[in-house]
Amino acid sequence: MQSSNYSTQMISVQALRLLVLVISGMPWLASAQDKTPTANSVAAAEAVDWLELSRELLGKYYETEKLLGQEQADWRLGKELLANRVELMEAQLKELVTKTAEEKGKITESDTERLTLDKQNQELTKSFDQQVKAVEELEERVRKLWVRLPEVLQSKVGGQYERLPKRDTPRPDIKSSVGERFLNALAILNEATKFHGDVMIVNERRKLKSGQELEVETIYFGLAVGYFAGADLTNPVAGMLLPGEKGWETVEVPEAAVQISDVIAMQKSAKLAGFVPLPIEVR
Repeated sequence: MQSSNYSTQMISVQALRLLVLVISGMPWLASAQDKTPTANSVAAAEAVDWLELSRELLGKYYETEKLLGQEQADWRLGKELLANRVELMEAQLKELVTKTAEEKGKITESDTERLTLDKQNQELTKSFDQQVKAVEELEERVRKLWVRLPEVLQSKVGGQYERLPKRDTPRPDIKSSVGERFLNALAILNEATKFHGDVMIVNERRKLKSGQELEVETIYFGLAVGYFAGADLTNPVAGMLLPGEKGWETVEVPEAAVQISDVIAMQKSAKLAGFVPLPIEVR
């Protein structure tokens, strides 16, 4: 808009300058053409005040020049402001491009890290599932072995067995951690292994077929077989203990009471060691 005004004003100034020159030169041009003015020309010259007209035109010219100078100054100021704004916007654009590139780099790095973490998470999940499966298999072995443990051993590790999850309990409903479950099952198996590798004598109360309940001494040869012997006022009491699928079964053999008592005495170092025949049942 300013450029259009400036062009219009330039045309007006040039036309004004030409008009001043033409008007200023008209009296002299007339006198040059006619050295002897006629009465009409003299009267016409006297009718026009060329000096006053020249002054008026020069005043308009200077006013136009002043206006033109102001417009030029405003135009240069506007141009400088626009240039500064363009420079500022270019700097902001450059900064934005740089930040965008940095953010893209961060996004790429984050995506790489996310993929790495996802892969690690999948590996950990797979490893955890394997651990849980191994613990579940270990717990199932303990459940199957439990009925084959003698009462004395069950009493010793009963607390650990009670903390094992019930069979077919959904995983989300199990409160104890995998580590706790593993330690409980391992403790039971360790005690069972220790018991199976030893010969142990314990005092127990046993109920016989007759309904009589007596205090007896029982010797366990690991988890393979056990023998017990006791005495009442009238008849000797003895028997074998055999592990089965539903627990330890009692087979009474009162005729072997002496031999069983001798073996128990030998184990307690109360009698010299020797060979003693004992009843056995192979299943």
